[in-house]
Amino acid sequence: MITDDPGTPGPGRWEINLGWTDQRTPGSTEYGLPLLDANYGLGERVELTYEAPWSIVRDGSGDHTGPGDSLIGAKWRFYDAGDDGWQASVYPQLTFLDPDSHADRRGLAEPDTTWLLPVEVAKDLGPIELNVDGGRSLGPRASDGGWIAGVVLGREVRKGWEVDGEIHVNASEGFGRSEWIENLGTRINLSDRVILMLALGRDFRNQLGPRVSLLSYLGFQILH
Repeated sequence: MITDDPGTPGPGRWEINLGWTDQRTPGSTEYGLPLLDANYGLGERVELTYEAPWSIVRDGSGDHTGPGDSLIGAKWRFYDAGDDGWQASVYPQLTFLDPDSHADRRGLAEPDTTWLLPVEVAKDLGPIELNVDGGRSLGPRASDGGWIAGVVLGREVRKGWEVDGEIHVNASEGFGRSEWIENLGTRINLSDRVILMLALGRDFRNQLGPRVSLLSYLGFQILH
């Protein structure tokens, strides 16, 4: 899911996600193969994150490959009322072009360094788990600034198998333009340490750029 949650791996534990992403717009397809998302638990309520894809872009000029933008972040779950109570976190993130990669010239990455400052809230509502996030994006150009928000409803259909539905919104600085994404996903526990993750989505409205006809994710979460 695009929408994040207040969960952290736990003290001294790793949560490593290795995925294959596929995003299709008119005239262009972008793959992340793989997309690495590594999270380390610094204490019970803090998570340190590093994320980076190896990107493949196919368009009218051919295929382009190389590293995409990197992301570093730190999540702090500042409120925790237990497994059945409300939980809330802040998760500042910095996205940047790797030095000397020149990936922006090949359309594989964005040239500007940007900040995302979101808040995540979650609550177990019995048969349904609710997860909401929202926040502000900032960058050196006016077009880099904006807002994000998302809602996920999840249900465990049987032990170790969860199904999720999501609506996620990206909006411009003054909320005049927006992108609305619908997403369905599932998580299946293959073992105590390996989880299979699948998601399929698309834009159902986009005023920010080309409409995404397919947004998919296939990956494994490794717990250590």
